[in-house]
Amino acid sequence: MPQLTKLLLEHKELTLSARYSVRIDRTIVIEPLRQLTEDTFKNVLNQKKSVHKIAIENADSAAIEKYEGPFRFCRMNGILIFKPMA
Repeated sequence: MPQLTKLLLEHKELTLSARYSVRIDRTIVIEPLRQLTEDTFKNVLNQKKSVHKIAIENADSAAIEKYEGPFRFCRMNGILIFKPMA
């Protein structure tokens, strides 16, 4: 599973170490290697109900992968899930 070093949600940049995957239906699943604090997640969640652009900086190649939304997101058992809105 690839690892990321930065997650950009529109213009908000989060520096974190995590593994991620992008599913066939364009769902993005991010599993932080360290637990995110509740304050960090609530800050992001309270600012936006949906995200229109996601960019992921890959730890191995320093390449930036970009995904166009809109996405709705949730947190389940410490894992961040970004699902495309139909």
